Amino acid sequence: MKRNVKLSQAITLSAAALLAPLLLGCQPTLTEEKADAKNRWLELRSSMMLDMAKQQFNAGDLTQAEKTVKDGLTIDSSNARLHVLAGRISMERGKLERAYHLFNAAITEQPDLAEAYYYQGLVMQRWQRYEGSLENYQLAYDNEPDDPAYLLAVSEILIELDRVDEAVALLESKRQYFDQNAGVRAAIGHMYYMQGKPERAAENFREASLLEPESIKFQEQYAFSLAAAGNHEQAAKVLKGILEKPEHKDRADLKRALAAAYQHTGNAKEAYIVLTDVARGADSDISDWIKLGELSYQQNELGGALQAASKVINLAPSRHEGYLLAGMVWQKRGNLNNALDMFDRAAAAAPASTEPLILRGLSLQKAGRFAAAAEAYQQALKRQPNDARASKLLAAVAEQGG
Repeated sequence: MKRNVKLSQAITLSAAALLAPLLLGCQPTLTEEKADAKNRWLELRSSMMLDMAKQQFNAGDLTQAEKTVKDGLTIDSSNARLHVLAGRISMERGKLERAYHLFNAAITEQPDLAEAYYYQGLVMQRWQRYEGSLENYQLAYDNEPDDPAYLLAVSEILIELDRVDEAVALLESKRQYFDQNAGVRAAIGHMYYMQGKPERAAENFREASLLEPESIKFQEQYAFSLAAAGNHEQAAKVLKGILEKPEHKDRADLKRALAAAYQHTGNAKEAYIVLTDVARGADSDISDWIKLGELSYQQNELGGALQAASKVINLAPSRHEGYLLAGMVWQKRGNLNNALDMFDRAAAAAPASTEPLILRGLSLQKAGRFAAAAEAYQQALKRQPNDARASKLLAAVAEQGG
């Protein structure tokens, strides 16, 4: 028994003695440990430098950001994200060639770095090398398929290449994957709008605005798509809702759209109120007064129409719209001489238009001056020989005049 125990102990000690060199060989040497620690420290420092440079870049301090990136690359030249940031700084300074090569360096260090491909694609896009840009954006998306920004970049460049159908198909195929992403919905809406499908555009913008209710832009696009689809009543509701927000209550562009929506729904009174507010506001232009005058005339508000016409004439005496509107008001009031004077001035301001001459002819015809009316229609036909209305009126006045 004693002999067996001693034999077993001897075997164990012999095995341990044999394994000891092997086990020691698997352990890092002191030199290797120091090298690893140094590499980890360098990686940590370069990462810290990257964070600092990003903050400086985002603050707009390109000079300091560039210095920090340079110091970071001195510490660790293999940090691909430092190369990317260096490229972005070069892009901001308009040095696209240098930026392109810096992004290339990042890709060399880290071939799966999506942002390097993305920014390289952006450089290619600025060079209008759209096929190359598409390839880079696709590589960015392939390497990071969970980032919708890269997917949207691919779709946008497809539109640039006039491949809208492909762009729509691509985004539609990812609709469920990015089910909660408002940007993807909005992009699909834009593309349907471009395809002349405002109903589908409106539905996507509606979903985008529900996913991101604080985005006024999505609500605006929803309203404009509704209007394009002929759903003016709902468009008016959406626009009115936006304008009720204090920060958007003075936006003339939205008020114009709201007035147009009211007009299409037959709510001339509300359209008039909104347009009056726009025309008298600080952001008004000549078209606001023209539309206000036309709307006033349609509602038989001749005083308001004449006031708007006078405003247009004063602001833009070389344009014909003010004279034309004033002539229509005077004609309706029975002042033939003033009406004819305004129509003549409108005809002079718009030498290619037949409308002032036709209106002149109608005024003369109503006054029983058939020969003079016929002459006005003939002048209109000289301007546009294929004008069916002028031809029809000329034939009718010939019968009336005997």
